Amino acid sequence: MSVSISNSDSALKLLLALVPEAQKELTVDAVADQLSRLTLDGQVVEGTNSVAQLLAAKYNSALAGKTDAEKAEVSQWLTMSARHGQSERQIFAQTINEHLAGKTYIVSNSVTLADIVVFGNIHAFMETLSAQKRFNWSNFSRWFDLIQHSVSEDALAKAGLKLVAIDLNAPVPAKKQPAAPAKADKATPAAEGKKKNKQEGQEGKDAQKDSQKEGKKEKKEKKEKKQPAAAKEELKIEPSMIDLRVGHIVNVKKHEDADSLYVESIELGEPEPRTVVSGLVRFIPIEQMQNRDVVLVCNLKPVAMRGVKSFAMVLCATSPDGNTVEFVEPPKGSKPGDRVYFEGFEGREPEEVLKPKLKIFETIQPGLFTNESREAGWYDEEKKFHKLLVNGSVCTTATVAKGTLK
Repeated sequence: MSVSISNSDSALKLLLALVPEAQKELTVDAVADQLSRLTLDGQVVEGTNSVAQLLAAKYNSALAGKTDAEKAEVSQWLTMSARHGQSERQIFAQTINEHLAGKTYIVSNSVTLADIVVFGNIHAFMETLSAQKRFNWSNFSRWFDLIQHSVSEDALAKAGLKLVAIDLNAPVPAKKQPAAPAKADKATPAAEGKKKNKQEGQEGKDAQKDSQKEGKKEKKEKKEKKQPAAAKEELKIEPSMIDLRVGHIVNVKKHEDADSLYVESIELGEPEPRTVVSGLVRFIPIEQMQNRDVVLVCNLKPVAMRGVKSFAMVLCATSPDGNTVEFVEPPKGSKPGDRVYFEGFEGREPEEVLKPKLKIFETIQPGLFTNESREAGWYDEEKKFHKLLVNGSVCTTATVAKGTLK
């Protein structure tokens, strides 16, 4: 049993690095200017996608998709990711960005072949993108950063890849250099005399022009005084901008037009409970939804989900394998409406509404995790863990450790 991997096939190199069982059993060869090829259990297949799918079927079937529908979707994404060329890559990246709105991974609730192969194929393109373009495609960039940090640097190195610095904060606009003052022309005495005579003959006109120039000068000075305010456009995105509060589910039912959705009525200490729509039917039985204390994201823009408008989002943790989704639970003694905040960001007021263009939640979400002790929190850029607290006590999950929060 052997696999020959093309020197340029970063996707397969990464997949092989992530499947140690295959490395133990297969003889691995590098080939130049040829299609990657796998000989396994009497089968011979060629091409990145075919080799990846056969490797997954043999060594980690979950990567290929858990259901027939997921397998078909994974195959579709593999096919799309194989298209080369700058324009094709740009269209593909934009497609991923739109697809990932509200999703963590491309197909399932955990990493699949779609994430691994697409990441390997799109890596070089990501390196060419400007900071502004990465910010504009924040869902794509967030997903890319999640995948590259979900594998070890050793695995990336084996695939010939390296970490790409992703900053989802809005780029600082470049400061315009002030125009150089015009150089005064050197005039001869004769020319000066002519100029003086001409000016004396047009005093009335010049007075009017001077008045007009003075008005323009005042407008220009006002405009120049306003320019320094442009520096304030830089926005430092922090987790304290997200309005997190304790909620209590007082009623729940299945969505009439969507089998995968619940419609909850959640008490927040406000005059009326909020209606919230959650895609939790596959993971949490309806009887376990009743009378639960939860953590809500309260300042997302309301969105209609299959005809029912949702006015918040329940914060949940997903296990690394994607099979378990649980509530992030406030500590005992919490009351509806209690503020939920991150350690180190106490006392800061959240935004009234998270403006979609600023992509605040999308910037923070990739750092939201549970640690090995099942404590919920946020990892900053320096990988410092800020616990999620209510009145000084930490929020936790029932069983999910090292899971993602969304």
